[in-house]
Amino acid sequence: MAEHDYVIANQNGANTRSDLNNALAAIVSNNSKATAPTTTYAYMWWADTANDILKQRNAADSAWISILTLSTGAPLATIANFTSTGIDDNATSTAITIDSSERVGFSTTSPQALTHIYANDTTAYDATATDGQRGTGATLFIENDANDNLSYSQIALQARTGYEYCRIVATGGSAPDLAFVVNNAESMRIDSSGNVLVGTTSSYSPNYRMSILGGSSGGVIIRNAAATGNAIVFQNSAASTVGLVSTNNTTTTYSTSSDYRLKELDVPMEGSIDRLKLLRPINFAWKVDGSRTDGFLAHEAGEVVPECATGTKDAMRDEEYEVTPAVMDGETVVTEAVMGTRSVPDYQGIDQSKLVPLLVASLQEAVAKIEALEARVTALEV
Repeated sequence: MAEHDYVIANQNGANTRSDLNNALAAIVSNNSKATAPTTTYAYMWWADTANDILKQRNAADSAWISILTLSTGAPLATIANFTSTGIDDNATSTAITIDSSERVGFSTTSPQALTHIYANDTTAYDATATDGQRGTGATLFIENDANDNLSYSQIALQARTGYEYCRIVATGGSAPDLAFVVNNAESMRIDSSGNVLVGTTSSYSPNYRMSILGGSSGGVIIRNAAATGNAIVFQNSAASTVGLVSTNNTTTTYSTSSDYRLKELDVPMEGSIDRLKLLRPINFAWKVDGSRTDGFLAHEAGEVVPECATGTKDAMRDEEYEVTPAVMDGETVVTEAVMGTRSVPDYQGIDQSKLVPLLVASLQEAVAKIEALEARVTALEV
């Protein structure tokens, strides 16, 4: 243990040498002792053996700054405006904390998980802002600055070392998609237009909000939590329900809006038998597989009951397709896919339930005629 006032007195040679040795001993031991040095200077060191702390005098020579623990070398001080080759610290308060459990906290000194990012921004979310939010911006921002259409950013998740990753990937380009990869295969993505794609990487044409490529057992299962309930509800642009699919323990009901309060100016159907005779029920074969079934041609049925048919006869639509597939190097796109546009049939459809009112009205007309004939026969037999 050593201490010195660092003033060499004017004295004889032996005493001067002893004084110098004492000063050097104090220097090399950082003034190590249990009590603070009596004489202090700005920036001097003190190894506080009583508290196991290396301390340094401040610039004003008015207080001691705790630097590190003597026995472990663990730092105790915060170094303001610290700069090194890999770190540039200009923070005015604690920005990163690593606690004794090796949990890392960003903007919090009490991390609750291995990585804890804390933000205190009360600005409302706004998707139209350039960073997704007006204010301080994103809480976590991952950027790939390769600045070309082939670059991408991703977050990889692994539950067990040596096993497959799950990844969230922002694909390359100026309008990237967000892809979700499981077991080295893409399972779902949200494209740059906001369309959800499951089991496919491109939206089925036309550009629907959700495209699903079914698996070996099918595409979608909807299960109600209750014994009876609505599985799917359809609404118009005014948020009014216009149809639904509901289930109970045994059956499924497909409903379209039909409440009397939605209707007006109702009149009886007339000439139903004559209209019915215009329908041409046929047995036909599907071109895709040759299977035969009974039904109608949509445009023919639509001429009799317009509301039963959708689309227009012989209509066409534009479809985007892949002329040349993308060239890949592992997960990196070397050459983007070449896309083109072609004209394809826009097929008509038919809702055969819309034919039911005509069938019922025709049957009622036929029953009335039968009953009239029966009454005439009865009158003749009397």
